Amino acid sequence: MSRRAPPHVRSRESKSTDPNGVRLSWPGRRWRERDDSSVSVEERGSAKEILAAEIVGDASVAHRLVHGDGLDVLGALEAEGLSGGVDLVYVDPPYASDRDYVAEARLDGPADGRALRTLAYEDRWSQERGGVGAYLDMLAPRIEALTRLLSPRGTIWVHLDWRAAYLVRAILDEILGRDAFKNEIVWRRAPNLGRQATSGQFGRTLDTIVVYGREKATLRPPTRLEPIEPNAIRWDEEGRPFTSAPRGDYTDASIAKLEAEGRVHRTASGRVYIKYFLVKNDEGVLCRERRVDALWTDVAPLRHSVASERTGYPTQKPRALLERIIACATEPGSIVVDAFAGSGTTGVAAHALGRRAILVDRSPVAIATARARLLREKAPLRVERIAGMTAPEAEGVKVDVKNDRVRLVEPAEPLAWAIGTEQRGVFHSAWHAERTPGTKPVPAVLEAHVPRRPNLCVRVFCDDGSVGTWAASRARNEEIAEGAST
Repeated sequence: MSRRAPPHVRSRESKSTDPNGVRLSWPGRRWRERDDSSVSVEERGSAKEILAAEIVGDASVAHRLVHGDGLDVLGALEAEGLSGGVDLVYVDPPYASDRDYVAEARLDGPADGRALRTLAYEDRWSQERGGVGAYLDMLAPRIEALTRLLSPRGTIWVHLDWRAAYLVRAILDEILGRDAFKNEIVWRRAPNLGRQATSGQFGRTLDTIVVYGREKATLRPPTRLEPIEPNAIRWDEEGRPFTSAPRGDYTDASIAKLEAEGRVHRTASGRVYIKYFLVKNDEGVLCRERRVDALWTDVAPLRHSVASERTGYPTQKPRALLERIIACATEPGSIVVDAFAGSGTTGVAAHALGRRAILVDRSPVAIATARARLLREKAPLRVERIAGMTAPEAEGVKVDVKNDRVRLVEPAEPLAWAIGTEQRGVFHSAWHAERTPGTKPVPAVLEAHVPRRPNLCVRVFCDDGSVGTWAASRARNEEIAEGAST
């Protein structure tokens, strides 16, 4: 078979634990199931250790933000004993779009103002780089490792678009079995405007979220209010507004139950209709409360979110989208994992809803962005890294300390910075400040008053993902050395 042949689904020729016998095949496939004794360390994820880098707030209830390749980190989480303890996995991985994605931090707000642009991540899978087969060899083992973390009631949500969603369905069929399929959510992420509206095809305005779950997994879809035309509104004897619909496939027993609840309307000719009582929305308009189905047109794209939510990180998803997913699939206190964390939306939504998040990304830009964002939300946070992973070093950090006053001199416009102490390689933050994005971004405060200590330490986080450190002890040694040389 040619190396350029596309992936296809076929029945297994070898023994499998999957009763459906589904297997996605592609030329040069390296990914195999974990029960295959020939699976390599790279395919399973290594046994590297997760090392603490920074603690902000109460470490016992903190969210975890881990810098490292997802496969390494997931293997380490499994070694920690997290298998079977996660109620929700959400991932928004690369889409095989063959593009580079740039983070844009606007310092002044307006589009013509100053901006810092940094490569956030690459999503290139040309034939020279292995094509779609290489993409699947990257994605499949990470999805398989994520499914090992799921609890008996856990679900995995994989967010993609037309380029790869159909392939992920086959991968999850192979890993969990076709019976584990729960839903395929279609989210309208953009209106059909501009170039795509005149492209000679139907606008590609949709994303797909594929949902699979373990044996006890159930979802609780929310409801939404839909305005009712005034001429369709009726009022019952008790003065309650309602609209009605034909009985459909309701059985006689169901009709009797609904009638006892006052929810049956009979016409003069004896035809049976079901009453749906109406409620007012925030604008005072009478609406019917409907259960949300698999077509999500009511979650606005990020461009319509408040300016302070938009971090400038590419492919960021709206917080409302993640809050819906987390609320319908978990309970307060549940653990939520995102192995392609990006700007940290999953963590922000989880924190708002009383869940604990474990966020993983290999991009230092993503780690810096998510860290600042979570701390703006006052979330307790444990920043970690997989052994061997480091962030780029920011140079030229200058700090002025006088008594209890600490002032950051350089860089003058950091994404974030923090003051604390370093103990055994772990930075314990006692004070921190972050830039707040928005129509008019609010710069990070550059001066603070903290008790002076011999081991005082300052960490600076830049928009390009680099991290700089200033330590009082080191600065004192440099002063002594400089004095001796003169």
